[in-house]
Amino acid sequence: MPILEQSAVVDRPKPAKETLSVADTKKTDGQPKSKGQNKAPAESDGEDSVAIPARRELAKPSKPLCDECLKVVEKAKPVDLTYVDMTGGHKEHPHLGAKDVNGQLGYIHDETHLRKNPPKFSMNQDDLKSACSRRDNNYKMLTEQVSVDFAGEKEAMQKLGPENRVKIFCLVYTTEKGHENIPRIRETWGQKCDGFMTASTKSDPSIDAVEIPHEGPEEYDNIWQKVRSMWSYIYDNYYETYDWFHIGGDDYYLLVENLRLYLESEEIRTAANGGTYLPTGTETSQTPLYLGRRFAYMGDMDDIFNSGGSGYTINKAALKTLVVDGIPTHRPHAKTFSEDTMVARLFKKYGIEAYETKDENGGERYMPFMPGHHYGYRMPADKSKDWYAKYSINIKEGKDHCAKHSIAFHYVKQNSMYRLHALLYDLCPPGTA
Repeated sequence: MPILEQSAVVDRPKPAKETLSVADTKKTDGQPKSKGQNKAPAESDGEDSVAIPARRELAKPSKPLCDECLKVVEKAKPVDLTYVDMTGGHKEHPHLGAKDVNGQLGYIHDETHLRKNPPKFSMNQDDLKSACSRRDNNYKMLTEQVSVDFAGEKEAMQKLGPENRVKIFCLVYTTEKGHENIPRIRETWGQKCDGFMTASTKSDPSIDAVEIPHEGPEEYDNIWQKVRSMWSYIYDNYYETYDWFHIGGDDYYLLVENLRLYLESEEIRTAANGGTYLPTGTETSQTPLYLGRRFAYMGDMDDIFNSGGSGYTINKAALKTLVVDGIPTHRPHAKTFSEDTMVARLFKKYGIEAYETKDENGGERYMPFMPGHHYGYRMPADKSKDWYAKYSINIKEGKDHCAKHSIAFHYVKQNSMYRLHALLYDLCPPGTA
């Protein structure tokens, strides 16, 4: 089946048969340019003959979307995927752009650098042996429940080929002080993303760090302004090349294979196509999707947002809505740390709500804590005294909390990044795991 979310870009190779692209979108000065606009008409076999286009049957997924999933999808309006220039000449926030190592504006990061130059896994062998030998709850969750879907990944590569897989851009935000965390990300999951960038307060090409100025001070209580500028930079420079975009802080771990397979699934392809039919590959519009770990703010089911901890994932339609429609008008000068709730409330103005991302067994795909925390966590009798219990929505306990093919974990600090990676990808020394 064709994949809806695959974006067509002029320098991306196209398959000989049916393209998997949404549309051949090209940058304009705010004016849409549709695919095939300048094509010559089909030749006629005679004076009175008429070219009849081939009929394409609309196919449904093998399983319909869950009721709650469909309700979310039906609230959102399809978005024309044509790029609209919002830069305004890069004269002011949030479209000021990025600075190079010399502090000069106009820098455009090569987001493929890490993919093309992946560093080796460099954890000290003695430390690795010690980390792999521990039998704590993190070990139990990653050996009893969570795994990378290697079989699914192999099958997808055989069926689609690398050029036709969905393209994922991974964004990590930090500050210069946090640069010490980035090498571990680059040596583990970061290099599996098609595009990768670290948004920071100082540019450093060696770790894919890019200085993106924003309105107001660089501080925790002003993350909303930082995120406004980051998303604007991503849209301005990478929108046309990528299909999906994932954002989070410098302490999340992403299982990229599992994320890619989820985005390529019939469920997500159908959801991004309006919720009923699978895409044909000829679509020029898309339903915005906003994926992550759903929380109910203070327990309010009318105020649901995706936790920023392990990050959230949006498609092209959602990114365009965020930057073109939402960011210019939704509290543009607010100073706050709660960027995740701000993004959710912005999206809600356009009918875009957090999609239910649990798997078929009710396991969560995006985790706000380390694997071991979820393995051992039990709901308290009085949920009002535990913020996590109050915010959570119909979660399971113990190892069943996490989906078998989980996507992301949070609070993965220092060598824990190496440890999780080693356990998931069979990198532990013999006899330790």
